[in-house]
Amino acid sequence: MKILMVTRENHPDVNYGSDKRYGLNKSLAPVVNELIQRGIEVGYLSQTDAGEKGITFLRSLHGWLVKIFGRFFTKTELSPLLWGILERLNMGRLAVKVMAREQYTHVHCHDFIIAAGYRAYARVQWFACLRQCHTARWGLTEHGFGCYTQAFHEDGVRLSTKVMRWLRRWETKILLKAHWVTTPTRNGLAQLGRDLSIYPIPSTWHAVYHPRPILNTYTKSEARQQLEWAAQDIYIIAVGRFAELKQFPALIRAAAHLQHPHWKLVLIGEGDRIPLQNLAIDLGIAERLAFSVTDDIGLYYSAADIYVSTSLTESFGMANLEALVMGLPSVCTAVGGVPEVLGSGARLIPAQDNSALVQALQTLLDDANIRYYWAQQARQWADNWPDSSTIADALLAIYQDNPLPDSTQQFAFPNIPLFEWHQQVNQWQKCPLPGVLDLPKQAKILVIAPHSDDETLGCGGTLALLQQNGCHVKVVVVTDSGSKGEPLGESDIDVVKTRQQESIAALNLLGVDDILFLTEPDGYFQYTPLIAEQLTTILANFVADWIFLPTALDYHRDHISVSLTLLPLWQQRGCKERVFLYETWAPVPTTWIVDISTTFTLKQQAIQCYKLPLQYCDYKAIITGLMQYRGLYLKQSGEYAEAFLELEANSWQSVLSHLLSLRNYQEKFLQ
Repeated sequence: MKILMVTRENHPDVNYGSDKRYGLNKSLAPVVNELIQRGIEVGYLSQTDAGEKGITFLRSLHGWLVKIFGRFFTKTELSPLLWGILERLNMGRLAVKVMAREQYTHVHCHDFIIAAGYRAYARVQWFACLRQCHTARWGLTEHGFGCYTQAFHEDGVRLSTKVMRWLRRWETKILLKAHWVTTPTRNGLAQLGRDLSIYPIPSTWHAVYHPRPILNTYTKSEARQQLEWAAQDIYIIAVGRFAELKQFPALIRAAAHLQHPHWKLVLIGEGDRIPLQNLAIDLGIAERLAFSVTDDIGLYYSAADIYVSTSLTESFGMANLEALVMGLPSVCTAVGGVPEVLGSGARLIPAQDNSALVQALQTLLDDANIRYYWAQQARQWADNWPDSSTIADALLAIYQDNPLPDSTQQFAFPNIPLFEWHQQVNQWQKCPLPGVLDLPKQAKILVIAPHSDDETLGCGGTLALLQQNGCHVKVVVVTDSGSKGEPLGESDIDVVKTRQQESIAALNLLGVDDILFLTEPDGYFQYTPLIAEQLTTILANFVADWIFLPTALDYHRDHISVSLTLLPLWQQRGCKERVFLYETWAPVPTTWIVDISTTFTLKQQAIQCYKLPLQYCDYKAIITGLMQYRGLYLKQSGEYAEAFLELEANSWQSVLSHLLSLRNYQEKFLQ
């Protein structure tokens, strides 16, 4: 096996500033060294290998193309976009030459445009050699959080809607053609699928972490002596380029509110310092702010007391992980892949929340015990992080198209920040109760039921109230609810037809007459492009105000799969509708209740219509008990209630992830 790594950055053996200190090379080098130590030949192709003649030609071509096409792309910053594309395509071209000349068996591109260039030139060479030239397996790593196109846009390059669509289509094509695709976190892999509307995630796509970094370590006194830092001061450090996404101005503004006599803030990175210095002067903290650039970041971690990151986005956050490895109490914004990488090892705060940032830093400044607690959390978490040997095992399995070793598929980090949770719990209300949901009038309500009867059991009383309010309620029954026949095989009735007739009768009692049966296979519902298209059409045509879905915590697999299918479609529509999860087989964590005391009898009558399922389970008694239990929340205003969990646009993915994690935990014990 011979592996060729291809990046657009400069070679790590050449001193090219930030590429060496903060770039991809820093995370890639340990894995490359590990592979080499195992006797595997690894080549490293970078911008350094492009040569002056090649760069000069690219600059001429770039200027020529900008002049020709600039007037057609007024809504796009064409110059940086074109240069980025040309630069990377050229690296792909060079990779083909080197691959063929030196007989590499695997080519790993660290950018989708490099991969596109490699694929295009490799095909040209293959045909030019009459299909007899050497070829290699190839793949790529997406280093952004989600798709590269979005990361390019967020990095400050203005792109028009048409250009964004074109780039996404191009990126999708290349990723689906690659032999493998990796991302540095599992959350990033899921986001990549969402960004490019690819579901399910292809089996050739994998999440492979960057390995635990190895840094120079010093005693605190030794490090401070070398840096000439005062022994009595508490030093807060932040690491990264002085780019807008790192939000260093926000950090300086938050620092100005800190109430402590001996703190210093040190920003370690490259870029324009002047705006940051001027801001510190305006805020009166210029003497507390310092800047530095270093090739020995371990020296600064060893000397510091607190690490902070205020980034708006991070695909992985190598500096964050370095801080944990060095045992620094850390405060980081919970963006991108950061929560997955840092877990319970750092205190996570919302991005762009100045008060949360000030409060977190002030707490660490004021209390040495809390700093010690978070230092211990950092070390425990980092000690469990996979090393370069584990990551090399994962990459070799991917290159050879083998299953990933068990040790690389999922890393278990058991540490829980109990101290942090104790602080939060002490600030919670003593016993908060869910609010009573105000039902709309003259609204359009869409109910998604995996099977006939789910909608009646889960929210039948609420549907009756909505109908009484003049709402248009539409129920979509997704599966055929009985194609496998009568459960005990004691009857020859047409179960599907019987269940549909029972649904119609029950819903008519509730006042609902708009019913659609999709007839997906009962008990085996799975996402398919066809069902996604059907549901998308229903959402577009009906234009609901509210949507009711089964909970992802449910025991029935179909119920969970139906919700997982519809929620991404809801997001694609901009999360315009209010979405509520209802309960059938399992209670949901509740945010809203609806007093259905006036429609309770009607719901019981509707349940009674489902004669076939009632032969096997007394749903009426079970649901009555659940409604009585939920009635506890009504504070004597009624006797029966239905409960719902509302999902919000900015948090539904996190809530869903927690529900699925709990359901997965149950699954392990219920087998």
